[in-house]
Amino acid sequence: MLKFKFMKKYLWSILLMILGGVAFAQNSIADGVARFDSVFFEKQIQRAETAIGYIYYSDSNTCGSVVPWIQSEIKRAAAKTKRIKIVETSSLPFEGQVVATRGVSFGQMKKNSDAKKYIISGTYFVNAENLEVFLDLNDSTGELVASEKVIIPMTEIESLNLTLFPKNFNQANQISIDFKESQSVSTDKANKDNSTEKDFSSKPDYLVTAAMLDSDNNLVNILYPNDIVKFLVSVEKDSYIAILSIDANGDKNWLPVDDNFVPSDEIRIFPDLKDTVFKVVDGVYGAEQILIYASTLEKGLPEQKLNGKYAKNDIQKITRGIIGVKQNSAENYETSVYKITYTVME
Repeated sequence: MLKFKFMKKYLWSILLMILGGVAFAQNSIADGVARFDSVFFEKQIQRAETAIGYIYYSDSNTCGSVVPWIQSEIKRAAAKTKRIKIVETSSLPFEGQVVATRGVSFGQMKKNSDAKKYIISGTYFVNAENLEVFLDLNDSTGELVASEKVIIPMTEIESLNLTLFPKNFNQANQISIDFKESQSVSTDKANKDNSTEKDFSSKPDYLVTAAMLDSDNNLVNILYPNDIVKFLVSVEKDSYIAILSIDANGDKNWLPVDDNFVPSDEIRIFPDLKDTVFKVVDGVYGAEQILIYASTLEKGLPEQKLNGKYAKNDIQKITRGIIGVKQNSAENYETSVYKITYTVME
């Protein structure tokens, strides 16, 4: 009899494990957030200050109007929990802002706080007739605390008239491809007529790091018309910078900079011109890019005279052109480019 009871208990445990596996995917954002709250309870954390980080469509660094809805659902669900308190990304320490941007940028430098904070970020995909949202809960040091998969019927998304990605997704994807290819190492030979060879090798983005903040110093990757933003720029070595904007229509525009020299021990804020702000224009919607170029010599920056439309391989041409180094030259220099992608919503 004891053996029979033991077997029943064992079989019941197996059944619970199976059911638990089936129930792994939550049915709503609220269920996922409630699960995070349970994790804090299990860890005996009574108050968890939590920021909402970036949420992207796949690995595109872009998003549709579904993301503001997801963020709103997270905030609404968190308000009903006992332990999760939503805070702004501006309150995060340095490491936390790296986590919030999913490693894309560093944000605003802050001293580490004694109290550990948390970040909810994620990605989403379409699978058959469902939207699968993967939410990660990390602490501000980058350690993964919990992860939840939420399955939402596409009929619900469609009934809310939500979009999954920007209308100019193909353009954004092409720019992303060009950027990645420009970062790969390659060598070309040129100017052989002058018996002078140039080595063209793309550099990684370690030389320059940047982040986009709103007027309240919060990290942002979703903007609306008339929003005002600023950029924080940091360099590994003393460098000169230039800032190129590519809007949703593919129009290129060099943003005005007063003093383009950035010392390695400073974090510069742009715009740096008096009575000048960087403002999102109305009537242009979709994924946009900011390219921040840095060079240890000013001559290494791209020419900023021509604007025009973005064309395929533009980034490769610019980056490979600006990193040409003449052999046996005393003026060797390093250059790099950093890309920020954001989406302007209607």
